[in-house]
This record gives sequence, structure tokens and C-alpha cells, in this order.
Amino acid sequence: MAFDAFREPDYRRFWTTQFLSNIGSWMQTVAQGWLVYRLTDSPFLLGFVAFAGSAPTFVLMLPGGVLADQWNRRRVVAISQCAQALAALAIAISVHFHTVTVWQICAAAAVAGTAMSFSAPAWQAMIVDLLEDRERLPNALMMNSLQFNLSRAIGPVIAGIALSAAGAFWCFLLNAISFVPLIIVLAQIRDRRQPSPVAGPMFARLAEGFRYVRRERTVLILLGIVAASSFFGYPMMNLMPVVARALFTNDATGLGWLIGGFGVGAFAAALALSLKTPKRYILRTIVVSLLVFGVALAGVGVARVATVAVALLVICGAGAVVSIALCNTSIQERIADEMRGRVLSMYTFAFFTAVPVGNLVAGSVAEHYGIRVTVVSMAAGLVVSGGAAGAMLRRR
Repeated sequence: MAFDAFREPDYRRFWTTQFLSNIGSWMQTVAQGWLVYRLTDSPFLLGFVAFAGSAPTFVLMLPGGVLADQWNRRRVVAISQCAQALAALAIAISVHFHTVTVWQICAAAAVAGTAMSFSAPAWQAMIVDLLEDRERLPNALMMNSLQFNLSRAIGPVIAGIALSAAGAFWCFLLNAISFVPLIIVLAQIRDRRQPSPVAGPMFARLAEGFRYVRRERTVLILLGIVAASSFFGYPMMNLMPVVARALFTNDATGLGWLIGGFGVGAFAAALALSLKTPKRYILRTIVVSLLVFGVALAGVGVARVATVAVALLVICGAGAVVSIALCNTSIQERIADEMRGRVLSMYTFAFFTAVPVGNLVAGSVAEHYGIRVTVVSMAAGLVVSGGAAGAMLRRR
């Protein structure tokens, strides 16, 4: 049933406040890229700042999955939200007093990235803990994707307006404020799961998770798809300030339209999935959507008209969300409860570590070879990855 997960009061409250928080986060993402590019005029530093924000995940994300199987997931997520709110507030204050530097932005991004390293696995694993009826899990996951991508569509447009009208300060301040309702709700929702007892050293439990994924070969392929989509596809969002300057007279408003176009496509795809999630052909749908993402991204790379680029980004958004969201659903439905935190930490690790590495590589390539060569090369990587994944899944 469409929107069936909304019958769960705790999930409904969590969804609503997470939606508000994600709008603030997307506003900050747009403002951060715009601010860094205004301060430096460097595509490489755009990638470097994004890398700094995600670098902690290389070390902390997988141990965070072990903790998600042992600790109170709700408390882990709440502490993370507090840390991210304080980091956003610090940058807002620096912008207000005209003392902000690119290195301050890097430091705040690293603090937020450290918090996310622990909260992301707990957040993914916690969705099932919000439900009285576990049959609603697939719909809850799709609804989660819907709110994330609806915020992706709304947040950048608001950010573009705010940047043009009032500057970056309000984007960072509103993001800091947006965490407050979610923190309050996390303190109120019911605990349905008790942390698992410690069964050995952290690295032993982590190794147990790796052995589990190695046995579940389809899960392993799906994790590879997430990593490929994240490495070759999502870094193009970090390069949108460069595209906006090339295609739009007002680069702040244009940046909002470009990222918002991706968000519109992502939202439309997430809405379609929340109404009806494919069951029989889910793996085939994942592969096809990854290929569509690649072809549309190649079009963005060669587009010379702003409206064409925005339209192609709508298709990119749809392809990206279908592939990633269905990978999440397929993985969650295949794994055992006692392994949920660790396996989902690998899912979040594949996303959160591949994106910053991709950001760093894409920024460096764009610095030396230009934006068009960079985007077309990324698109080629998506197409090759989709073809390889399709061949492996067909053999299985």
C-alpha cells in the first residue's frame, strides 16, 4: 500500500523532522560549494573540501556499523545531529563576521563527517526499529528515499534564492536550526530494540560481517553498484558551480536550478518507488537505471544550453535514485537482523567513501582538462560499471 509506513507514528514523526533537517543540509551543501568557489576560484579545492568532509568515513564508518549492532542506535543518531548542528552554526558565525576561510570550512566539514561516520550505519539500521509491523519495511525505505530526494529538490532552490537575496549566512544558520526538531523527536520515540551483547573484539565482529557479505554474493555485487554509482556519478554534484558559471549569467541562481533539476528527477523516481516497488525485476531495474544515469550524464557533459543541462540532470537524478534506493531495499531484505548494522555500514561506506574520492579525482581532472572532459569520463565509468554488474548478476 502506498505510504503504508506512515501508519507508524514513530516513523511518521522521524520522517517529518528528518525531512526538515535534510532541507537544511542541502541548503548548506549548495552554499558551501558556492562559498568555496567564490573564495578560491578552484575546482580542485571544491573537491578537496568535499573530500575533507567525508575523509573520516574511511576510518570510522565500518567500526560504526559494529557499534550500530551493539549500542542504542537512536542515541548515536541524536549525538551526531548535535555535532552537525554545532559545526553549521560555527560557519554561520564566521560568515556573519566576514572571517570565514576555506580551511575553517574544511574543519567544520571534517567534524560533520566524523559525526556522520557513526550515525549513518545506525540511521540505516534504525529504520526497522521504528516499525511495529516489519512488513512495512520496504515501503519505509522507499519513503525514506522520497523525503531525502524531496529535500534535494527543495533545498537547493531555496539555497539559490537565499544566496542571491541574503548571502551564505542564512543557509548555514537555517541548517543549524533544522537539526533541533529531529533531536527532540529522537529523544521521544520508543525503543524497540535492545543493543546486542558484546560477543568479541570489534575487529573480530567486523571480520564476521565481511565473511557474511562474501557468502552473500548478490549483496556483494549490489555493494559494488553503490560504490560505482557514488564514485562516477555523484561527484558531478560537486562540480555544478563550474557548470553554473559556464551556462548561467547569475551563477548562484543557476547553481540552484542545476542541483534542483537533479533533485526533481530524484524526487519523481522516489515517489514512483514509494507507490510501487518492483519485486520481480528489481535487479534488472537497478542495472538499467545505472546505465540511464551514465548516458544522461554524458549529455550534461556536452550540453551548451542551460535548459538542456537542467533537463538531463532530471534524468540523472531519476537514474541515480532508482539504482541506489533499490540496492538499499534489496540488501535490507536479504540480510539477517544480527548482521544489519555491519552490512549496512558497508553500504554507507561504499557511498560515503566513494563520493569523496570521486570528488577529489573529478576536481583534479577538471582543474587540468576542463569540465566537459571530466563529466563525459565519469559518464563512461557509469556505463561500463552498469554493463559489468549486469553480466555478473546474469551469471548468478
